[in-house]
Amino acid sequence: MKTTFGFVFAGIALLASAIFSQPMVNSPEIGSNGSLSLRYYAPNAQQVTVNGELDGKAHPMQKSTDGVWSTTIDSLPPDIYTYWFDVDGIRSLDPHNTNTKLGYGMFGAVSVVEMPGDGPQFYDAKPVPHGSVRIQPYESKTLGLSRTVWIYTPPGYDQGKNYPVLYLLHGAGDVESGWTLIGRANLILDNLIAEGRAKSMVVVMPLGHAIQSFWTGTSKQFPDPVSKAFRTGSRDSIITAMFSGDGKGGLSPFAQDLVGDVMPMIEKTFKVSTKPEDRAIAGLSMGGGQAINLAFNRSDLFRYVIAMSPAVNGKVDAAYPKFFSDPSKANAQFKLFWVGVGRDDVLTGPGDLEFDEMLTRRGITHMFAQTDGRHEWTVWRHHLYDVAPLLFK
Repeated sequence: MKTTFGFVFAGIALLASAIFSQPMVNSPEIGSNGSLSLRYYAPNAQQVTVNGELDGKAHPMQKSTDGVWSTTIDSLPPDIYTYWFDVDGIRSLDPHNTNTKLGYGMFGAVSVVEMPGDGPQFYDAKPVPHGSVRIQPYESKTLGLSRTVWIYTPPGYDQGKNYPVLYLLHGAGDVESGWTLIGRANLILDNLIAEGRAKSMVVVMPLGHAIQSFWTGTSKQFPDPVSKAFRTGSRDSIITAMFSGDGKGGLSPFAQDLVGDVMPMIEKTFKVSTKPEDRAIAGLSMGGGQAINLAFNRSDLFRYVIAMSPAVNGKVDAAYPKFFSDPSKANAQFKLFWVGVGRDDVLTGPGDLEFDEMLTRRGITHMFAQTDGRHEWTVWRHHLYDVAPLLFK
């Protein structure tokens, strides 16, 4: 017995020695002048850099004698930023930062830091009435999967009825929690509703990856075209697989699930209107492409279409000949067709400019907006803030 306790205490002592022999690491550290310092302990590493949405650059880190790598970004505007470390080619979260965002597939999880401003920002929790966010499970008959959807209900929801619905879609690197945890959609709407600038609405945030469930694995009904597309390295095939499924403009598996399973569940379970004029479809990046796919296929279901940095180009019209055959009919159906992109978005920006020109050339009435920023949440939070007041008027 004494020998056993001796081994135990020796093990604890070794563990404590290993822990306390490491230097104290403070990361992230926000300076009073708006600077951000990031640190990572890796005494045996040869190279460490910081990547993410910070300022669009990779920042090489410098190693100190105690094995701690560090870098300081002099000034960042107030916002919510994501980042990760690259340690000798291996991606790593900040182990000293508990604020993280889930990723999906090839898009890893990221660390999150919020740079404060002089006062509350438009996405902050303010002293106003707040709505609720709930996680609603459902069975997808389309996909053969048990899935979940995140749902925002506005302040005073229980006293109202026939609320309009915004279906809000995330991007390829996110899951259904993205628009709440990093996009702050619930707080943005709380603030706009309190200011009288936006109508009270229910917001439905589904999982956009139809071929898999984040919780239960691969769909039994559909193959995995996205994984195959990523293996081929073809950007066009990736877009086709994620957005339109068959490449001929038909409803993607995700869209089939949304129309066939999610919408009926929402309209049965929640106090929402079933009128097309009370429905909006919106999404960012991959979700922007999905919103367009739904709008061009089922313009009878939605009167408001919002595509934020959608991964499209000027040739999309070739996949939807029926929709583009009668622009006057399309214009009569949509109360708002809104497309936005960051001015410095090198990922989808060129294609979105082509898409805007194509819509104009084909006679489709729409709004096109450019916002300061890249392909990042900074842009998409502003997009939601700008477009929500235009809905359900």
